[in-house]
Amino acid sequence: MELSIIIPVYNTIEYLSRCVESVIKNIGIDKEIILVDDGSTDGSGKLCDTYSSRYHNIKTIHIKNSGPASAKNRGLDIATGKYVAMIDSDDEVEPQMFVKMLEEAKMNEADIVCCNYKERLPNGEMKLFDYTEKTYLFDNYLGIRNFLMKEKIHTQCWTKIYRRELIEQNNIRNIEGLKTDEDFIFNINCFVHSSKTCVIDSPLYIYTIRETSLSKDYFNKDINAYIDNRLLHFDIVDKLIDEYAPKNKEHAIFSRLYYSNELLGRIALFPNHFKERRTKKVINYMRCHILYALSVHRRIGFSLVGCLMLLLPASLYMGYRHRKICN
Repeated sequence: MELSIIIPVYNTIEYLSRCVESVIKNIGIDKEIILVDDGSTDGSGKLCDTYSSRYHNIKTIHIKNSGPASAKNRGLDIATGKYVAMIDSDDEVEPQMFVKMLEEAKMNEADIVCCNYKERLPNGEMKLFDYTEKTYLFDNYLGIRNFLMKEKIHTQCWTKIYRRELIEQNNIRNIEGLKTDEDFIFNINCFVHSSKTCVIDSPLYIYTIRETSLSKDYFNKDINAYIDNRLLHFDIVDKLIDEYAPKNKEHAIFSRLYYSNELLGRIALFPNHFKERRTKKVINYMRCHILYALSVHRRIGFSLVGCLMLLLPASLYMGYRHRKICN
């Protein structure tokens, strides 16, 4: 088996057929499709069973609702392919996505192969990002750099295929129960162990923008868990870089500053968190790296003035962020 494609499914009946059919259209490769029904209540689970009965290479697992991280793990547990992909059930892949990725994987003996993507907006229009149509081959150092610095490698799992042996030999799994940051944490675990990473800089994946999504709902309903997940993300990256890739330390600092800025933007919507310990911890880290932050302020999403405002007391700084959002 060349490729196992794992698709966690939770209440996406409106999109599921389009997703599965797009994967089926990737012909010419020996593949299995693993549908993991994560306790759907809208008929998605029955549709998964219909596909399994119709196609010999489609398997369906039904599990109690546990979140996408757990669903992906159940798929990994039974995957048999030399390479593994994990995509979302409301998205699509281009007809040549997995064909091209497997070709590059074999040609370059790559541990990870990545691609670019485009977005389908709620009105149906397609949004494209910058891409070169070129293919790049990175060693361990450059693979980690491009991932952490948000250069040629996107952070989501759905833009990648992974050599399954890499995952199994290093006991890599998604952290059970996480509903945000799980892709980033899974990927940094993979990249620190990857000898070769190939990037096909073409938009081969179609990401669907929805008015509501699991991550947005989770953020709005449980900001505490959102903050904890992001801090766990930071701790894991620091530990892995220190242990396996100390030459990438600066890239890890860049990544933490970028995602700290994003986190503070979320916290700015919840004034009762402005003075708490976790918020101060995030701000203090940014202050400790203020000179580097100033040198890359545009790339991490700061204006020059906004970056300097970090030197204010934490509650005043968060008040400044809050006013910016409200205005």
